[in-house]
Amino acid sequence: MTGTDKIPVLLVDDRPENLTAMESLLEDMGLDIFKATSGNEALRLSLKHDFAIVLMDVRMPDMDGFETAELMRANPKTGRLPIIFVTGVMKDTEHQFKGYGAGAFDYMMKPIEPNILLSKMRVFCDLYQQRRRIEMHEQQLETLVSERTSELNKTLDSLRESERRFRDLLASVTSYMYTVVMYGGKAVSTMHGPGCLAVTGFSAEEYATDPDLWYRMIHPDDRQAVVDAAREIITSKTANTFEHRLLHKDGSVRWVQTTLVPNAGAEGELVSYDGVITDITERKQAEEKIRNINEELEQRVRERTKELERRNYELEQMNKAFVGRELRMVELKERIKELEKQNE
Repeated sequence: MTGTDKIPVLLVDDRPENLTAMESLLEDMGLDIFKATSGNEALRLSLKHDFAIVLMDVRMPDMDGFETAELMRANPKTGRLPIIFVTGVMKDTEHQFKGYGAGAFDYMMKPIEPNILLSKMRVFCDLYQQRRRIEMHEQQLETLVSERTSELNKTLDSLRESERRFRDLLASVTSYMYTVVMYGGKAVSTMHGPGCLAVTGFSAEEYATDPDLWYRMIHPDDRQAVVDAAREIITSKTANTFEHRLLHKDGSVRWVQTTLVPNAGAEGELVSYDGVITDITERKQAEEKIRNINEELEQRVRERTKELERRNYELEQMNKAFVGRELRMVELKERIKELEKQNE
C-alpha cells in the first residue's frame, strides 16, 4: 500500500501499552492506524473516518466496549462498522452472545495469536478495498452515463442497487475458524468453530461425527483445488488464501474465502494449521452484476454511437443534395441572363 491508499483501522483500549502492543502486531500491514483510549474518543473518531475495522477492548472505565459498540450501531453513519472485541473475559457463551448483540462481528481472546489477528484483518481489509473500488467504479460510470443520453439512466439505477447490496454484505458478513491437527505429516483431527453453522448450515458436532463432511461440502468442481491448497500448506508451511464454492446444508451454493495459516512446532515441523472461512457470496454476486452492467452499458454506447454516425451521414448527404441544387439554380439564372441579352 502507498501512503495515499492506506486502509484506516481503529484500535480502542484504555491502556496505552495495550494499544502499542496491538499496533506493533499490525505494523507490517501498512495500515493507517488510529488509537482511542476511551469509548467517547472512539465514537468521535468513528464519525470522522471511514474505518475498515475496529479492534476494541471490552473492559474500559466509564463506557465499556459493549456500550460503545451499541452506540456505534445506533448511529446511521457507523451502524455497519465491523467491530472485533479483544477480551480476556468472554470465554463463556453468555458473554459471547452479549458481544454479538452489542454489534460485534467477532471476538478474540487474550493473549492474541498474531497469525489469527492478521488473517482476520486481511479479510476485513479486502472487504473494505472491494467496497471502495465499487464506489470509485460507480462514480466513473455515473460520469459516462451523464455524457450520454437519458436512455442509460436505468443502468445507473442498477449500479446503485449493486452498491446497496454490497453494503448489506458488509453488515452481514460471517466467518468461522477451524483447526486441523497434524501428526507425522498427516491430518489426525479437525475442530470447527461455532460460526460454521452460520456459514455452512452444519454444526460443529456434525463435522465431528462425520469426518468426510468437509470434503463432500466442497463444490465438486472445486474439490481438487482445495485439496491441492491443503497439501501446499503442508509442504511449504506458508499461509495461503483462496476462494472456492461450498454446498450449504440448505442446498444453495455459497462462495467463501479460505485463509490457511500453518503452526510449526519447536523443531519446525507442522503441528497444525488454522483455517478462516468467510462467506463472500454477496460480494461475488455484486461483482457479477457489475460485469453484466458494464457489458450492457458498453453495448448501448456502441449502439448509440452507430446511431449518431448514421444520422451524421444522412445530414451530410442532405447537405450535399442541397448544395448541388443551389449550384444548378445559379447556373440556370446565368443562362436566363445570357438569353435575355441575346434577345435585346
